Amino acid sequence: MEFKKIFDTFYKGLFLFAQKYIAECDVVEDIVQEIFIKLWEKRDTIENTSAVKAFLYIGVKNKALNYFRHQKIVQKYQKEMIQLKSQESFFKNHLIEEETYRLLLQSIKQLPEQTRKVCILSMNGVKNAQIAEQLDISTSTVKYHKKQAITILQGKLKDHLYLIPIIIRLMGL
Repeated sequence: MEFKKIFDTFYKGLFLFAQKYIAECDVVEDIVQEIFIKLWEKRDTIENTSAVKAFLYIGVKNKALNYFRHQKIVQKYQKEMIQLKSQESFFKNHLIEEETYRLLLQSIKQLPEQTRKVCILSMNGVKNAQIAEQLDISTSTVKYHKKQAITILQGKLKDHLYLIPIIIRLMGL
């Protein structure tokens, strides 16, 4: 039997069959199309019409059940994430993280221009030699600006000294 004829014969019935498992028409359409793709890939191994029919209906059933199982896993994950994100500790941790980031950026913006550039490049993982080349300064000047940035930031963030080790690590010192 030619493929187009098989498609025309079974598509509508497979679609309605898949809807018994899944309500979303887009998903049903995808499943039925995937089964026809598999049939096309295996067209040389399936010989008669009854084997084609069995292949199509069993394939749709299996894909629909797999989709349904996957949806249950997704829903379980979403429920767990909602529970996690509803906890007060999640809120507080992220609030502290955002506030810390804001304080750090605000302090870095107040650095002298060249020191700020060196600091930002360094915190982005750029090596001293590359910073020197990019800013057209010597590597010893880069090191000077890094140390100056730490000194200035220590003063600006004296009420938040826990940030200094983070800055030092980020700047590769």
